Amino acid sequence: MENDVINLKSLSADAPLLHYNDWTHLAIQPQIRPNTAVKTNSLHEPPRLHEKQLKFHQSLAKSRFVFGGNRTGKSVCGAMETIWYATGLHPFIKIDHAMDGWVVSLTRQVQRDVAQAKILQYLPPEWIVKTVMVSGSSFAPAHGVIDFILVRNVFGTVSKIGFRNCEQGRERFQGVSLDYVWFDEEPPADIYDECLLRLLDRGGVHWVTMTPLKGRSWVYNRIYLRAAQQPDLACFWMSWDDNPYLSPAEKQFLIANLPPEVLESRQHGHFVAAEGLVFPNFTAENVIEPFVLEHADAYYIGIDPGYRNPTAVVWVAVVGEHLYVVSDYEVAGLTVSDHCRAILARTRDLGWHLGQVKILIDSAANQKTSACEVSTATQYRDYGVPVDTNVNKNLAQGLLEMKAQFGNAAGKRNLFVWKNCVHLIDELHGYYWGDGEQPQKVNDHTIDALRYIVMDWVRVSHKQPVPLNTLGQAKKDLIKSMAVKRFS
Repeated sequence: MENDVINLKSLSADAPLLHYNDWTHLAIQPQIRPNTAVKTNSLHEPPRLHEKQLKFHQSLAKSRFVFGGNRTGKSVCGAMETIWYATGLHPFIKIDHAMDGWVVSLTRQVQRDVAQAKILQYLPPEWIVKTVMVSGSSFAPAHGVIDFILVRNVFGTVSKIGFRNCEQGRERFQGVSLDYVWFDEEPPADIYDECLLRLLDRGGVHWVTMTPLKGRSWVYNRIYLRAAQQPDLACFWMSWDDNPYLSPAEKQFLIANLPPEVLESRQHGHFVAAEGLVFPNFTAENVIEPFVLEHADAYYIGIDPGYRNPTAVVWVAVVGEHLYVVSDYEVAGLTVSDHCRAILARTRDLGWHLGQVKILIDSAANQKTSACEVSTATQYRDYGVPVDTNVNKNLAQGLLEMKAQFGNAAGKRNLFVWKNCVHLIDELHGYYWGDGEQPQKVNDHTIDALRYIVMDWVRVSHKQPVPLNTLGQAKKDLIKSMAVKRFS
């Protein structure tokens, strides 16, 4: 049965404040085949759409880019477009056969927490035939990493939503033909190009939903600057003001907690050139005298391993909203056993119990070296340092999060460095942008170790907020005020 485009006049941009599943209910009834064993009355409840989202979904361009700030609804666009292609329920685009596609994220962790989570949130479980996992259980796929989902469609057959992440490298993106690809955030250029080749055989389409955090990157040069000359390319911009469901209070909170130099990207999805110091807001106010730290809400150790390059380690204590880098270590040319002895000794000297400390190490430590049959991470564990390689290595995102904690537009500072951390302080003062959109890869070892911690802390504190009663809040405020008095 050929699926004609549904006439949804009432869902035009003149009436943007509707639910996504309003479209689905209208589209599903005339298309569903009698032998398709799918219920239609228990769809997951997606959020309501706004006008910019509607224009994106109505576009027939083979290549679509959404440049949006945070909280503008761009990832919802990408997820719903993917679901409509997989199920055949697209209200505006003619789909007449089962569709196979990919969802491409930057890392495994980002896949699980963002794109995969959106698909699972809005795709009704009764439409899912099978979920195949890379890690975790198919009985609780949201807590693991999905390889692919088989989805029922309106043609009585099955479509496939595959998941890929850029950490896998270009080779993992070769050898298949696809109908569509959704890129959740800006991929490396080589992976983007490889995915375009996957679409050639079937005349497929792709869409990219991204916040331009990498400045004037390849997307700026190849897509943004040439958009007017490419008839099959459509670009859309979404800002906080386009999202009617983002309250003024939420906007004000975001403005107050983001550095001014990133607001253009975070708020409006605009490209901003990077230049000068990476952390211009790291000042003498962020460097403080050590004080007696009687209690912390969380303890971290971050490790950036090396041999010819130094192995760098930082110790961070979290008290309320404040992060304190209390010690650092940077030594080259030693063995893993030497570093582990130093790490364990320093941790004991700080009075920290190892069981309370989350120890993060560069995920590259999972690789084996030519000099050893086991990975670097395994060696650390064997020598008594229980490292966790599940780190978010998104460089652009990590640098922005660190910058936000050093000081936002309102002058609020959350990240402080004890003055004895001479390696980290020197690196922060000498960390400059390179000729392109990447920092100079020089003397950034303790910075990398700290970046892993900041990204994990942001993830945990934002995704798992702890509700406090009045007494709990008062206690938290007291701890904060004591900490402030000690370093003021």
